[in-house]
Amino acid sequence: MKIKLLIFFLLLATVSIAQENNHKKMMDSIIELDNNINKVNKIAVLVYQDIVLQDVAGPIEVFSKAKKLTKGNYEIFTVALDTSIISTENKIIKIKPDYTIDNMPDADYLVIPGASMPVINNLVDNNIYTKFITHWNNQKDTKTISICTGSYLLAETKALDHKKATTHYFVADDFSKKYSKIMLLKNVRFVDEGKFITSSGITSGIDAALHIVGIHSGDHIKQMISRALQYDFKEKSKWPVAPNNMKYTRKN
Repeated sequence: MKIKLLIFFLLLATVSIAQENNHKKMMDSIIELDNNINKVNKIAVLVYQDIVLQDVAGPIEVFSKAKKLTKGNYEIFTVALDTSIISTENKIIKIKPDYTIDNMPDADYLVIPGASMPVINNLVDNNIYTKFITHWNNQKDTKTISICTGSYLLAETKALDHKKATTHYFVADDFSKKYSKIMLLKNVRFVDEGKFITSSGITSGIDAALHIVGIHSGDHIKQMISRALQYDFKEKSKWPVAPNNMKYTRKN
């Protein structure tokens, strides 16, 4: 009888310890979520000549709505080499950068939008932003988001080596060949590797931005923004196929 009672109390103690541990984990999760929700997330958007408008506008619109819904938990600003007027692709819209890359305030995220491949190749070949992005990546608590062909600018820093990443479907094979140490994922809207988030073609920047809002402000806010934009958030999606299997081919 004594042995049975001893076993009973041992089991009871084990259950109590397990419940206490589960409660502690739950409280830690709540505290972590609360800290995320109340934190002001500062987002710098890199802009340069002939940038794709949607690559810039999509994420900014998501973060703008998140700022309103969370009563100021998101701050967004643009940065460039200097404060000269930036023209988007096809000279459609002009943007006056808020800061230069040398005097920008502290931020949590750097968004790197894309452009046509001639523009990207020029930026890569001349290492125009490589030093800046490398310095940014080396900071402890910063994160980087590439949109579309902006992935080339991030990949050039070697920050994505031996990591998973994605890019625009039309240039994917070229990207994979040029940056063979990167594990390219296809049929995805974005890839989250922690410090680095890469998104595929153009509108997928909206998915990446919504994903970030979900991390910091919860699924409820993310879904509210998705409905407001009349946009269906996706992490994975089958990529389109160009007519006659056309794809970007680099000139030798």
